[in-house]
Amino acid sequence: MYHKHLLSGLLLVLVFSGCVSQKSANLNYEKAMEIGVCDQNIINEKKALVEKKDDVIYTGVNAGLMTRNCGDYNASNYFFDAAEESYKVDVDLEDTGSKVGKTVVGTVLSDTLFDYDGSLYERIMVNVYKGLNFMSLNDFENARVEFNRALLRQDKAKDYFAAQIEKSRDEIEKAKKDPNYQQNMKNAEQANAYYDTLFKEFSASEVFTNPYATYLASVFFFMDKDYVNAADKFREIVIAHPDDKNFEAIDKIFKSRANSVKNNNENYIFLIYEDGMGVEKDSFNLTIPFLIDFQKNQFASTSISFPTLKKRLPSYGMLSVNGVQTHEIANFDNIIATEFKTELPGIIAQTIAQGIVKTVINAAVAKNDPTGGFLSIGVSLITAYVTKSDIRSWTGLPKTAQVAVLKNDGKFELRTPDNVLLQTGEIDKNKDAIVFVRSFNAQSAPQIKIIQR
Repeated sequence: MYHKHLLSGLLLVLVFSGCVSQKSANLNYEKAMEIGVCDQNIINEKKALVEKKDDVIYTGVNAGLMTRNCGDYNASNYFFDAAEESYKVDVDLEDTGSKVGKTVVGTVLSDTLFDYDGSLYERIMVNVYKGLNFMSLNDFENARVEFNRALLRQDKAKDYFAAQIEKSRDEIEKAKKDPNYQQNMKNAEQANAYYDTLFKEFSASEVFTNPYATYLASVFFFMDKDYVNAADKFREIVIAHPDDKNFEAIDKIFKSRANSVKNNNENYIFLIYEDGMGVEKDSFNLTIPFLIDFQKNQFASTSISFPTLKKRLPSYGMLSVNGVQTHEIANFDNIIATEFKTELPGIIAQTIAQGIVKTVINAAVAKNDPTGGFLSIGVSLITAYVTKSDIRSWTGLPKTAQVAVLKNDGKFELRTPDNVLLQTGEIDKNKDAIVFVRSFNAQSAPQIKIIQR
């Protein structure tokens, strides 16, 4: 009877250590974004999580985009503000002792027990979306602050990546302290082989860049009549794509305004199209034999979980506005893969270290189990349960971002590649305008927002 109660207690620990799966949480946010309808009860529920400091970054970025997509820009900025503040306080300024403690617990148990830290590309997009929100609220002063912050994060990306590479090296050095390191790290070969195949699906760069953020900043400056600044920022995109005729044509428009060459009847529509769903985080398991006793040459096999990236389908692939086709300016799949690849050596090292620790624990308990196997079963269940990859992410980011620029003749007509009419509308032809289109999939209606100035 005692053994049964003990096992029941251990199973209870499993239940309370993760009531809702990360995959389900990601999916719930995706569905809410696709529908584009704000339920105040859901918003209040997410605000309560933020107020309780419950995984603020994960809740903030996802609820922020959810409320943005349904047009509640103030609520959206509330969530994005919370996420950004948490980046500063809980991630950037986290004391060394806390980081060491998290590393130890993460190695013994799992990183999923901690709040989500987010990624660099997410931090940049928080400021970008806050900037767009303020533009929709006709608050161009605060919009300028956000776009400048986004550009500053872009500039610091190089230093951030250098720090991530150093962090990965530190993780490897910690793993080397295990006496069986050389033998056990051979197990990383299986994981490396998998990742070599994975990255063939992406065009991961050696340096981080998000031209979409730079482009939106340049469009903001254009709309705010800061034409010299707009032209300077867009020039960065032209330099990075020297043979792209589409960007050369847009560059002429920016230069013309910067040089004060403007016909009073000549205004522009900037179509910004976010297509499909970007890669999602997933996981895969490998059953690996770990050396637990070098002198006796004793091995034990353990299944460990590694994170991976899973591509998803585009929506329409492209759009046309008044006959002008959109042109890809950023591939978020590749942006995400670039950062993931940079962090990967440290991820592999820590995952292998987790496998070693859990294998040793299971072996020790099995060898000295006074309960006739009940304790061993319970510990095995717990270590198997917590051996999970962290698959939380900002799930609603697009697969690609695309743009088109055309003269404003007072109306717009959006069509799919199959020439299906999506929507028509009128725009004040005496103003410049952004037509922002978000399509998660071809089965649901796209969300269209217009900003004029």
